[in-house]
Amino acid sequence: MHNHLPLATPPNIIRPALKQRTKNEEPDNVPMIHDLFTIYTLIDLAWIALSLFLIGMSKGGFPVGSIAMPLLVLMWPAQAGAARAAVGFMLPLLCLMDMASVSLYRKHVQWKRIRRMIPGSIIGVAIASALFISEQHALMHVTDAALRIAIGGLGLFFVAWHAASAWIRKHLTQAQAPGHAACLGYGAIAGITSSLAHAAGPVMQMVLLPQKLPKREFVATMTGYFLILNSIKMVPFSLMGRIQEHYLQLGLIMLPVIPLGVLSGFFLNRITRPEHFNLLVYCALAVASFFLIVNGIQHL
Repeated sequence: MHNHLPLATPPNIIRPALKQRTKNEEPDNVPMIHDLFTIYTLIDLAWIALSLFLIGMSKGGFPVGSIAMPLLVLMWPAQAGAARAAVGFMLPLLCLMDMASVSLYRKHVQWKRIRRMIPGSIIGVAIASALFISEQHALMHVTDAALRIAIGGLGLFFVAWHAASAWIRKHLTQAQAPGHAACLGYGAIAGITSSLAHAAGPVMQMVLLPQKLPKREFVATMTGYFLILNSIKMVPFSLMGRIQEHYLQLGLIMLPVIPLGVLSGFFLNRITRPEHFNLLVYCALAVASFFLIVNGIQHL
């Protein structure tokens, strides 16, 4: 019989009460796929699938994915290590989503704008690898509680940036591309925040928004950049034990959600104006991020 970490149920307005498991550790041995249905309840799988679907929609061009990571951490079944587990679980699936999205937007990706970000991004991932990606050999020990607070804080920053970006678009009179030094700095920050919590979206938006790209080119270039960045991250995450077979098997079960989410986002991007829907999403992101910060403080 496999052991599991205890559930810590967030506030009832976020998550309904779930059946408590009797064990309090992660599985010692890698479970078979059919065993995953004894580890995760159907409600667990539904929350994980919803998070993946939202991220897939965002990768497809409908910007609702920012709420997914805070939501996934809050709903992750094994709460004692939820933040680190969720980040490690998501990375291979993010790579698959990026590949699917790039295939849809391949004619619109501005690779020349991406190339200038890559050196700084490699530096950022390398810094993050040395500081906190490894669970055993990191120079800086980042507890799961601190990671929850960081993810929640980045979520609130995302909300603030979304509000500020409207003002920037309104007052920006001409396209402005960042210089090489700025790209190096932005790339390094993106590499660190993405390695910490898959939260480099606002950083890349700061780079691309002043360049006033058309909508499809903007989405395509964002996706192309994250395909490269997430592929770079796979190296240290794999070497340092953050990509576990257990989570790869869970990801295999969730694979059908990826094309469904990406294609939904792709078509919604073509036929809708998501401004009003975005307001609801960012309000939900602010609430989820707040509860994630409170949850992290309670676990300090």
